[in-house]
Parts: sequence; C-alpha cells; structure tokens
Amino acid sequence: MTDYDVRKKLEAALRSRAGTARTGHPLSYAQRPLLMLHRMNPDSASYNVAFTARFTDGFDPTAFRGATQSLVGRHAALRTTFGRVGADRDDGAGRQTVHGWLEPDFAELDARDWTEQQLYDAVRGAHREPFDLTAGPLIRVRVYTGATGEAVVLLALHHVVCDFWSLGVIVSELEQLYLAEAERRPARLPAHNVPYSDFVSYQRDLIAGEKGGRARAYWHDQLSGPLEPAAWPRFELDPADAEEGGSIVFPLSAELARGVFALAQEEGVTPYAVLLTAFQVLVGRYTGQRDVLVGTPVAGRTDPALAECVGNFVNPVVLRADLRSAGSFREQLGRTRRTVVEALEHQDYPFELLVSELAPRRVDDRNPVFQAMFSYQKPSRYPALAGLYVADEGASPVPWAGLTATPFRLDQQDDQLELVLEVVHDGDRLVGLLKYRKSVFSPLAARQAADNYVALLTAALADPGRGVAELPMATEVEPGIDRPAAPTREAVGAVRRGEPGGPAPIVHERRVTAAWQQVLGREGIGPDDNFFDLGGNSMLLMQVHALLADESAETPLTVNEMFRYPTVTSLARRLGPAAATAGASPARGRATSRRAQLADGTARSARLRARERNRPGAQGGDDV
Repeated sequence: MTDYDVRKKLEAALRSRAGTARTGHPLSYAQRPLLMLHRMNPDSASYNVAFTARFTDGFDPTAFRGATQSLVGRHAALRTTFGRVGADRDDGAGRQTVHGWLEPDFAELDARDWTEQQLYDAVRGAHREPFDLTAGPLIRVRVYTGATGEAVVLLALHHVVCDFWSLGVIVSELEQLYLAEAERRPARLPAHNVPYSDFVSYQRDLIAGEKGGRARAYWHDQLSGPLEPAAWPRFELDPADAEEGGSIVFPLSAELARGVFALAQEEGVTPYAVLLTAFQVLVGRYTGQRDVLVGTPVAGRTDPALAECVGNFVNPVVLRADLRSAGSFREQLGRTRRTVVEALEHQDYPFELLVSELAPRRVDDRNPVFQAMFSYQKPSRYPALAGLYVADEGASPVPWAGLTATPFRLDQQDDQLELVLEVVHDGDRLVGLLKYRKSVFSPLAARQAADNYVALLTAALADPGRGVAELPMATEVEPGIDRPAAPTREAVGAVRRGEPGGPAPIVHERRVTAAWQQVLGREGIGPDDNFFDLGGNSMLLMQVHALLADESAETPLTVNEMFRYPTVTSLARRLGPAAATAGASPARGRATSRRAQLADGTARSARLRARERNRPGAQGGDDV
C-alpha cells in the first residue's frame, strides 16, 4: 500500500468520525435576505451560482470527485446548512451550522449517446434544481462524460455560501487538488483557510465600532432625500413569458474596448468608472430621471486574511448620479470617480442594515433604493474564469490541470433586479451581459437597451467633451411613464380582493394574537393592528409563521401569505374555514422578486422605532 493509499484511507476515516460534529454560528447580513427569499420561493434558481466547462485531453471523473471532496474539507462554508429562519430563538435572525463533514452532491452521467441539445437541457436542469438549505449539501457537481477523456462539468452552489470571488477561489483550488489526485500526491495548497464565521464576527465588531459609525453616517447623508424608484418605459410584454428573467450577451468590439482602456488611462480612472458612467446615462435616458440610483456589488473582503475564504461576502453599495447639472461626459466621469472612491471607503456597512434604517417607502414588489445594477467582473484570483464564465463565442479555451477547458454556455435567467449590466474583463476583451426582468423588459426591448448602451459608450469615447444630454442612442425611447403609486393603507377591517372574507373565527384570532405577543413581546394587541407597525420585521414574521403553520392543513399557510395578511383579523380569516380561497393571486409581485417585501417589513419597523424614539420619555430600541 502506497503512502497515497494510506492517506486516503485516513481521510475517509476522519470524515466518517467528523460527520456528527456540528458548530452553530450567527448569519451575516448578506445571508439573511437570501434565506428569507429561499423560504418564500424555495423552487427558484435565481440564487444558484454556476460554473460550467467542457474538459478534454484526458479528464478523469474519479480524480475530480476526490478533488471535490478535498475542496469541501478545506472550506467550512461548503459544509454548512441553515436552520429555518424563525424557528430559532436567536433574535429571529436564524443560524447556520457548520458540519464536521458533509458529503458533496456528486454524480457522473454517461452522455456519450446524447445530442448537444440533450446535454444542454440536462446541464440547465441540474443547475436550476433547487437546494435544500436545511439538509444540504449546498454544492452540486455533475460530470457528463462523452468520448474518452472528455466531459462537461457543472459546478453549482447556492449564493448563500458562494459569491463570484469565491468561485475563482474554488476553480483555482480544484485545479491544484485535481492534479494532486491524478498524480496521487498531496496538494500544494496552504493547510488552513479562515472560516466564514470569522467574517461574521468581524462584521459585527466593525458595525459596532468607530469605522461602522462613520460608514453609517456617510450612507445616511448620501441617500438623504427622496429615493424615487426607476420609472422605465412601458414595453409590450408577453404575459405568458413574464415569470422569469432573461439575459443577452453582447461582446464589445476590440476598438471599443481599446477606447475604454485609453480614456480610463487618460482621465486617471478605472475602466469600471467609464463603463458605469455610460450605464448611468442609459438609465437616466430610459427613465427620464436626473437623480439616478444604481447599485453595484463590492467584494466585501477588506481584510486581506479573507482573500482565500469561500462564502458570500458581496455587499451592494448605491452609487447616486446627479444628471441635472451634467455637462460633458468627461465631467460626469470625474463625478463618478469621486462617488466610487467614497463608496469604496465605506463599503463595509451592510446594505440590508442600511435599508432597515433608511426605511424607504415601498412601491409594489420592487427592490428597495435601486432597481438597476452595474458590475465589472475581472477575476483577479483566477483570470481564466472570465472567459469560462461569460462563455461567448469569442472566449478562448484555457489550460487547466494539464487539460483543456472550453467554455460551455449556460443561459442565466435570474430576475433579482429589473435591469443588470455585467461587463466581464477577459484579457483584452470586454463582454457585456445584460440581465433583465421579463415583467419589465421584453427580449426585444432588452436587446435595444444593449444596443443603446453601446451607442452611448461609442459616442462618449469618440468625444468625451460632448454633453451627456447630446449623446445619441441607436433607438430613441420615450422616457419612462410613472408606475402606479404605492397602494394606500386600506380601511381597518377591509377585505382585499383575493382575501378570505367573512368574520374571523375567534379561535384563530386568539392564536394569531398569542403568537404575536410571544414574538413581539408586547401586550394589548388589537384585531386591526398591523404586525409591522407594532415593531415586527421580516425575521420576526418567520417566527410567527413557525408558530402558526400547519403543514397537515389542506392549504398550508405559506410565507408569502404572511406578508399579504398583516393584521390579526386578516390572518385569522386566512387560517379559518375560508382558507380554501387562499390560493387566489393578489395584485402583488411574483415570489421570485420578494426582496421588496422583506425590506417593507424592516422599513415599517424602522419608522415605528423612529416614532417611539421621538416620544417624550421613550428609549431607543435595538436594531433589527
């Protein structure tokens, strides 16, 4: 028996013993809303992160399985599961559990006789398969073997344990681990990684400290005043195809990419700032608004010790562009640079916490504060990931562990936001990936938006001194028509369309009241009181759901319905005999875009706390 065989037997024995070990930790602010969104729509694949590639020149599935197991052993986040939010008594925020060992979901399938379409459908189906966050595992690997030494590999993870930076760490480490397995030797990687739980502790300490206080003050000042939702143009939509999102890949020409890099160098800014400024102009042109709010994700790894840690660190920051006094594109670019520098200096303050403090008024089912996002993907940990990620026709094969990895295109159809532009920096190429919500943009309108972005960028690069308002688009659009205003508060006791009617059974009113008293810790709750106006929030609502839900009922109470019936009376009606009508669809957004409802809960709570702090003799309460 060789040293390698002895080591593998020892690893198997240690994993078997470690399988019963459990360690509990609190959640980060980035994880909390993802768990809530998953509970509200557990069948959604909007938050599945994927890496796909076609490997040739001698791919070994057994070695890849061993590499995957070693990867899981190295990173605690890949052995993590999550308790049901609301079932825990840890302030309603939920908990995550790190297992000593959790076997990854790995399967090898024989695809030698499949057509390319059958292969694509299988990969897409495996990617869109939902994860069980309670039982795990949250990493799924599928190896579709073809001709000898060839395979298509899907690596899928839930976003709650992985971000784009982490994906680079994973692909890079898998290469070294695969080589070690293939050559039957130890991997040449550092022995230990910082666990994700260290980041959670770091985040809490930072928020409570002086740096957190400065960041909080900055963002409250930066986002003061009205935060008007984006008013997009009205497009002709297909109601039968409005439940998901779509995506469009559009590589920028080599000449355009060179122009971006040249202007960035000339103006002393990054290519990111040039591309972002053009996107802000596009959003302003489409909405007709001059106060443009665009979100952008930041890595959230300001501590260098976290560079090699796998987990969800990403935090969106809001970049506010004032186009009312916009002069030339060059002048606007300078403003963008200053805004970005300041935002990065204060990037550690969690967006979810900021939303709960700002308490913006909600409109329909829309994301709070911003509805459009821009991101610039330039993988520093593993540069080859860029081409494999975007997988457009111009992406080149890359060497990987002595093999050749060829991009395998997998359409991304999430609808987390209404309009998202990702620009991927792949070598000397720039590739655009436009993601859109089909309930807002039609495929044709999205294609026109991509073309208009290219036209604006081309004109700005040709003459940076040209006025922002004068930059032409490929297709002119009529600026957005305001959406209907947020619905006003209904009359006390009113029954909404689709809501169970009739008197609320007294037994159910007592159940709801008792649950609210237990979770909110207050007495004197009346039948027409609103849960959120009493200090409730999204996390506390999950605790109420855990107390009231009866899975054996003919129509079990869903999490989504908890937001639809916020008063004692309306929720009691839902639990009563009329519950059979609960499946009626109210005039609210889809479950896959419920982030707005989460923010609505925390926003109501923040407004209540503000009122109570302003009362004579009132004492300030803790944050959500």
